[in-house]
Amino acid sequence: MTEDKPTLYVCHGDEKAPAMHPCGKVQKAMRDKGIEYDKVIGGHGNPLPFLRKSSQRQVVIDATGQEALPSMKLPDGTVLSHSKEILEWVKAQP
Repeated sequence: MTEDKPTLYVCHGDEKAPAMHPCGKVQKAMRDKGIEYDKVIGGHGNPLPFLRKSSQRQVVIDATGQEALPSMKLPDGTVLSHSKEILEWVKAQP
């Protein structure tokens, strides 16, 4: 991870998720806006969030203090949880 880019934590659906999937939606918005970011896939396995298990989930918890995906940690340490909050941040970027 780099200190000058946000880190986005997403599920296993990643960029191949359906258009309405929160993790895919956030990544598309960031790409469309030209925002560079580091990415961590923090949930693997079952499409149902409560059934996902992953050793990477602990990475998400350690970095953000919670396990919701998508989540994003900004370079200043601010954590944005859930797609709505992340999308609002993306929209506010120049």
